[in-house]
Amino acid sequence: MKTYQKFTLITVILGLIIPILGLFFFFFVNSLIPIPVLGLVLGGALLSAILIIAINIAGFVVAFKIKNTKIVGIALIGCGAALFLAIQFLAIPGLILFVIAGILALKEKNPPLPKI
Repeated sequence: MKTYQKFTLITVILGLIIPILGLFFFFFVNSLIPIPVLGLVLGGALLSAILIIAINIAGFVVAFKIKNTKIVGIALIGCGAALFLAIQFLAIPGLILFVIAGILALKEKNPPLPKI
């Protein structure tokens, strides 16, 4: 496993823990209340959690499925920027880890193509 993939894996695991626990807590509390009032109060937080999960999964897929490291580096930096735009100052640790992974991916050399 390459270093940028390790950084991305750490970032994704840390970035998925809180939103997934938040979603489970939201649905648990919402099932106890007969009127879905909690959706009106925490609707923005629910959408932010879904957006955070989507960005982290996109970063994971980019890091492990795309072979061109230049594209991976740019995409990981973009995931960090998208995460920062989604939740502002709470996303600074995720932004830093995604940017580090993106820079490491940009510095990584692509393996030579086999000659046919």
